[in-house]
Amino acid sequence: MAFWEQVAAVAAIGQTVVIALGAFFAYQQITGLRRQQEAEVIQRIFATLNEPHFAEALDFVYHGLAMRLADTAYVREIAEGKATAASHPEFIVMHFFNGLGLLMHTRMVREYPIVQVVASPSIRAWERLTPVVELLRRRYPHAYTPFESLVVRSRAIDLAAINARFRAETPQLRDQWEATARELAEKRIQLLDDHDAG
Repeated sequence: MAFWEQVAAVAAIGQTVVIALGAFFAYQQITGLRRQQEAEVIQRIFATLNEPHFAEALDFVYHGLAMRLADTAYVREIAEGKATAASHPEFIVMHFFNGLGLLMHTRMVREYPIVQVVASPSIRAWERLTPVVELLRRRYPHAYTPFESLVVRSRAIDLAAINARFRAETPQLRDQWEATARELAEKRIQLLDDHDAG
């Protein structure tokens, strides 16, 4: 009887090892799929940022929205919930950043590196879009909270430290970083510096 007990014990250990290996490989597969999904999201972000339609809407937010917000009829459409992306290009930008904020908040994608990709444009857009969001929240208190969450996350990272972080993460390339820093210094455009100093 002892022999069969030993066989059963070895079988149980073998079964445990197989289950553990299966769980390990499943975890590796899930991690790989998640990275692939995040890479696809980043590719879509860059594609969207470079689409002419989105670039025009972003340019409108940066340079034309403030003037349009001086128009009572335009503002009334927003306040009454009648504005759409077809008539208000700022909504194209707001929907895009809102979608990204939702993906991160629900942890469908990790915050890093996506926030680093969109931090500057999302913060800059938010600064100009806050009057629109404020108008919408009078009617819909939850409006564009994911966008706001993206901005909060973007403001929390130290954008000035990104260059230092890239250098620190690739110490074996120190000579090459020094070479590119020299190239930047050599190619500096003095035109604006001279104008600002005068």
